Amino acid sequence: MRIAAAVLLNPEQRQALERMARARSMPARLVERARIVLLAADGMENKQIARRMNLTEKKAARWRNRFLIG
Repeated sequence: MRIAAAVLLNPEQRQALERMARARSMPARLVERARIVLLAADGMENKQIARRMNLTEKKAARWRNRFLIG
C-alpha cells in the first residue's frame, strides 16, 4: 500500500487556501484544488479525499503532488 506524502502548511498558506476554498467569485476548479490541499494537510489520504469530494483518487493525488512540488 502506498502512503501519500504529507502536506505541511505554514499559517499564511493555510489562510490563503481557506480563503480560496470559501470564495464565491473564484473559478470552481481553483476552489476544488484548494479544498483538496487543505484536506491533505489535515492528514487525509487521497482515497478519503476522493470519496469525500466525489472525485477520482488520481485527481486528489495530482493536486497534492503539484502543491508539494511547486
